[in-house]
Amino acid sequence: MNKKIALTLSILGLTTTSFASLSAINKAIDKFAVSKELLNHRKRETWPWRFGEISYTVTGQGKPVLLIHNLKEDSSSMEWSRLIPELSKTNTVYAIDLLGCGLSDRPDITYTSYMYTQLINDFINHIVKKKTSVITTGKSASFLLDACNTNEDAYEELILINPENIQSLRRTPSKRTKTAAFILKLPSIGTFIYHMLTSKKTIRENFEKNYFYDTEQIPVSLCDCYYESAHLKGKNAKNLCSSLKGRYTNTNIIRTLKNINKNIHILAGRDLPNIESTVKEYQYYNPAIEAEYIDYTKELPQLEAPEELLKYINLYLYND
Repeated sequence: MNKKIALTLSILGLTTTSFASLSAINKAIDKFAVSKELLNHRKRETWPWRFGEISYTVTGQGKPVLLIHNLKEDSSSMEWSRLIPELSKTNTVYAIDLLGCGLSDRPDITYTSYMYTQLINDFINHIVKKKTSVITTGKSASFLLDACNTNEDAYEELILINPENIQSLRRTPSKRTKTAAFILKLPSIGTFIYHMLTSKKTIRENFEKNYFYDTEQIPVSLCDCYYESAHLKGKNAKNLCSSLKGRYTNTNIIRTLKNINKNIHILAGRDLPNIESTVKEYQYYNPAIEAEYIDYTKELPQLEAPEELLKYINLYLYND
């Protein structure tokens, strides 16, 4: 019996030591990742929304345009850094950090598609206060479409950059995805796994595989910004990732696409895998959608080919 007790105490001691080591590693990564303060160099505004403080920038004068970045754990309004200077010459440009991203708060809650739909509508109603054109990327396009469907009078032109595949958006939470979300929520192990998912190497690989077509043109500083964004707010940095893995941010937009009565434009990176089938899928449910392809780009043409993208944006914004 004494040997069993001794063995149990040894295992408990090793486990405690392991958790303490993981905790120390996690704290070191959190501190190092944000040490350069790369995202805090521009003048920013804050807005106390119901679920947390929202960070955003306002530049320029003219018709309002709201820029909404993709919804990923490393995303932020930095996504628009090469587009804002030119666009703000002719428009009042709002660039928001969605809840759970960038410099906005990252509360310990479940992030859902409906929550982001509310955020977009509330931001336009309380901050912009005018009929607004919106440009958005990836998964965030689904929130914009739902928001417009519930409050069409607040919107003008809708520009979707590489919107997410409709079939992927329809996938609901399962036992497997809920388990993945739960594991990520665990204090030490979950945080360590999150740090592996958002390591500098992983983010660089995402740029090379998904974000950019020309891998030689990827700025190191841009990867550093995405790395910092993925680790802001310490232990709360992983909260959005948990909800993404759990599929809680998915939404079926088929009915919305059929009902919506606004000008919708899709700008697609020509070399993004399966993008043509995705565009056709959107046009199937709403034949009025216009689409253009940006050559030699993938997921983020606004960072890789901003001049080409801006030609189409200006055409859509000033088509009257």
